[in-house]
Amino acid sequence: MKLRHAAVLATVGIAGAAAKTVYTGDTLSGYPVISALDITDLPANTISRFWISAAQAQGGTNWFVPVFVARGTNESLHSGRKLSLSASIHGDELNGIPVVGRVFKALNETVPEGGLNGTIVGIPTLNPNGNIFNQRNFFSSSSNGFWTNLNRVMPGETVEDGGAIANAYAYNIWNQVWENLSNIDIAVDFHTLSTGSNGPLWAYADYRLPGVGRLAELAQPDVIKIDPGEPGSVETTFVKNGVPAITLEIGPAKTWNQTLISRAEAFVYRLLDDLSMTESATPVDVDLSQTYKATNISSVSVTYSGFAQFDVVPLQDVEEGQVVGTVFNAWGDVLETLTAPVSGRVLTVRVDPAVEMGAGVLDVLYNATST
Repeated sequence: MKLRHAAVLATVGIAGAAAKTVYTGDTLSGYPVISALDITDLPANTISRFWISAAQAQGGTNWFVPVFVARGTNESLHSGRKLSLSASIHGDELNGIPVVGRVFKALNETVPEGGLNGTIVGIPTLNPNGNIFNQRNFFSSSSNGFWTNLNRVMPGETVEDGGAIANAYAYNIWNQVWENLSNIDIAVDFHTLSTGSNGPLWAYADYRLPGVGRLAELAQPDVIKIDPGEPGSVETTFVKNGVPAITLEIGPAKTWNQTLISRAEAFVYRLLDDLSMTESATPVDVDLSQTYKATNISSVSVTYSGFAQFDVVPLQDVEEGQVVGTVFNAWGDVLETLTAPVSGRVLTVRVDPAVEMGAGVLDVLYNATST
C-alpha cells in the first residue's frame, strides 16, 4: 500500500435534509452522533468519524459505538469495493482494535489526495459494553442481569419483533451501520482467543462461497480453519447473505501481541491492493508456505478440577495418544494425564492453570487439506 507523509482527517458536519445518513444533532468527544449511516451521502476523499447509539441501557444511557468511514473518489462509490473492518465484538478480545486504528491512520495519509478506490467502514470495537466490563459478552441489567454473546445473535431483532436489548443492539449494527449490506460487500471481523488461552494468527473461512478462500489466504495466517461458521456470527451472517467474510483470530485475549497485530495490519494492506482499492494496486502473490489448512478440530477436556500443566505449544505437531499435559491437585498428586485425541497440529493451549472439570483446555487441528 502506497503511503504519503500528509496528515489530514476530516470530520463530517451536520448533513442537509436530503442526506440519508441520519444525524441526531448531538456530538460526543467532538464527533457527530448518528442513528443511521449511508455511505453514499458522505463527501468523497474524506475520512469521517461518528458515534452511533446501538441501544440504550437501563435508565436511558446510550451504548455508543465508534465508526470510521473512509470514502474514496466519487467514481469509486459505484466502481470500488465496500469493505468492513470490525473488531472486539467480544469485549476481552482486543488485538483487532489497534489493527483498525492503524489502518485508518495510514488511510488518513492517502484518502484526502484521492488515493482510495472504494469505501471502508471501520468499527474498532463492536462491543464497548464488554470492554467496560472487561469480559466477552454484552451485559444487560434487566432483572438480575444477563450476559449475551453478540457474535451469536446477528443480524439481530427489533424490540417490536420480540428482541431483547442485545438483539436490538445487533440489529442496529447490521441495519444502521452496515445498512443490511448496502454499505458493505466484503468483510473481515477481527477476534482473539477468549481469556485464558494462547494461540496463533488464524482464519475461519467458509470456502463454499466464492471469494472467501482468497480473503483467508491473503491473511497468510498460521492456520486456516475451513468450516461453515457459527450461526449468528458476524462472519457467517455476511456469508449467508452472499458477502465474502472471514473471522481473523489474532492470538490471545487481553495481551497486545505486537507481532500478530502487525501481521493482521499488513494483511489489510494486501487486501486493499488485491481489491484494487489503492493507487499502487498490483497483483498480490500469496505465500502459504507456513500456513496449515484443516477441516476439523478435536478438543481436549479435563475430567478433574485442579491445576493443568502442558507439554506442548500452539502450532506444534502431535501424534494421537501423545502426552500433552497433566492435571494435579493442591497436594501435587497427578489426577489425570492428558493425551492428544488425534494426530495433527496444536491450535490453542490454555494458559490459565486453574481448571474445572469438563473445561476444554487444548485444541488439535487435523484433516489438513490443500483446498
